[in-house]
Amino acid sequence: MDKQQRGGLRLSAQTRERLERELAELRARHRALDEVISSIDGVEDRADQAQRLELADDLARVAEHIRELVDVLAGRIPPSAADSLPAGTEVTVRFSDGTTDTMRVVAILEEAPDSSDTLTRNSPLGRALVGARPGERITYAGPDGEIVAEVVAIRPPTE
Repeated sequence: MDKQQRGGLRLSAQTRERLERELAELRARHRALDEVISSIDGVEDRADQAQRLELADDLARVAEHIRELVDVLAGRIPPSAADSLPAGTEVTVRFSDGTTDTMRVVAILEEAPDSSDTLTRNSPLGRALVGARPGERITYAGPDGEIVAEVVAIRPPTE
């Protein structure tokens, strides 16, 4: 497999291309959000103010994801999250109470359809799944303490 090395970290050519496409899409979304926010500046209507705050939150999330991708592509942070859990990956986990949940990995919550179970790859569960294999137990921080789950399946996205 063709690997490109930067700063001691390796990305396959396919992964690098995918991340560069994702980065270009995020930059376009960032510009679009910025334009919308600029167009409603100065409007004092409460609904417009609420919309502006929501858009500003979206803009901040997109900007953070752009920074993460730039760092991965530059070799400044490990690419494991991007390599192991790309957006669209479907994961099934079994929790200690016996319940099983199947979720789709997304880079940012805005990518998720409203009706589906999703997790972001930077969430505690998303980070715990990096490098995990079916049959392995993972542990991650939950709102009420440590959560243990078994990985049932990890299915990469179909392109």
